[in-house]
Amino acid sequence: MNELEVIKRVHKFLTKNCVLDQKFSRLFTDPHPTLINETGLKPFQRFTVDMKDFVVHPDLVGQLVDGETLIAVEAKGKTDLLKGLAQAELYKVAFHGTLLAANAGKLTTAFVDYAQRKGVGVLAVGDEVKLAHPPLFTMPQQAAYRFVERQLSTVVEVSSARTFSLNLPTHYLAWCIFLEPGKIHSMNPSQALWGSYPMPEKTWKAALRGARKLGLVTGVGTDIELTPVGAAVKDILPDLRTWSKTHEIIKKASNTMTLATEQPASAGAFRLLLFRDPIVELIVQGLQEFSPRKASFLDLAKACDRLDHARAPIFFLQPTATAKLSDRQGRINWSSAKGPDFRSSSFFQYKSILKHSGILSAETKLGKASSKRYDPNRDIWSLA
Repeated sequence: MNELEVIKRVHKFLTKNCVLDQKFSRLFTDPHPTLINETGLKPFQRFTVDMKDFVVHPDLVGQLVDGETLIAVEAKGKTDLLKGLAQAELYKVAFHGTLLAANAGKLTTAFVDYAQRKGVGVLAVGDEVKLAHPPLFTMPQQAAYRFVERQLSTVVEVSSARTFSLNLPTHYLAWCIFLEPGKIHSMNPSQALWGSYPMPEKTWKAALRGARKLGLVTGVGTDIELTPVGAAVKDILPDLRTWSKTHEIIKKASNTMTLATEQPASAGAFRLLLFRDPIVELIVQGLQEFSPRKASFLDLAKACDRLDHARAPIFFLQPTATAKLSDRQGRINWSSAKGPDFRSSSFFQYKSILKHSGILSAETKLGKASSKRYDPNRDIWSLA
């Protein structure tokens, strides 16, 4: 059994089973060239453990349902078991628990006992995957753990379920107008809470996700309600008819009208919500590095990378590009990055949202939403 087959079986095992009575809430696979064509291993994301002189990358990174415990997995096939054990032991500086997954036929009793003394758990992979012994859970080093934790939180924020997927903030903020404070609303696709508001039928779920991201609504399943923050924003927003007109005005790509120019008070509330986002804070800090406070998307990426190397590569780059452009010290070769290497949600949706909030200048132009012909050198970002 080769290493790829080990990873595939372990990934399937970990998505269905517990480790010390807990399941994984998230599980990511390193986007190594030998793995990225395996759709069953999605989502892909490289996580870097910085050892100062060099970096290491676990094959699998997971977070348990407690929302805090991080697990790293190193996989080996029939060879390099000692090397794999050494790598898994290195991960302990940044993870609460580490596992070595290997071909069951190559795992001797003496080897498993040695791994146990090192505090590394062992997964024996054969026709079935068995936990030969669990990892020893310990507290990682604070700096190393925080570096990985910032990577993970950024991955979560740019994932399809959490990122801004709509170009205009009006659909996100509209939920404050639709919902009544202190009341639980039951949502389903046929429910017309928005009345005459121009909410496309295929858009409302994405709009609701954006409202959740901003902290405006909360709830479980189809039951949602305004948060105290959402109720406060409701007092600032205009009535639904005015909001609908505002949406129609700012959605026209041919003009420079933004939420900030049409509804300054509403845009001000929106800015306050955005400034709680560490990614937005990083973008603003990055642009402040330049005089005047404007830069191309590529130069902005470089500046943000200098400010926060944990977050920047994940926000700006596709997962496969992060792996492709990284050297042995984990540094990104930004000069080699091409248009398709960048996340379109970052250079388009985020840019549009920041422009309408008034964080970016109203004269800031939006490019195409696709990365196929995207040129990061010609995409200019400018603070208001």
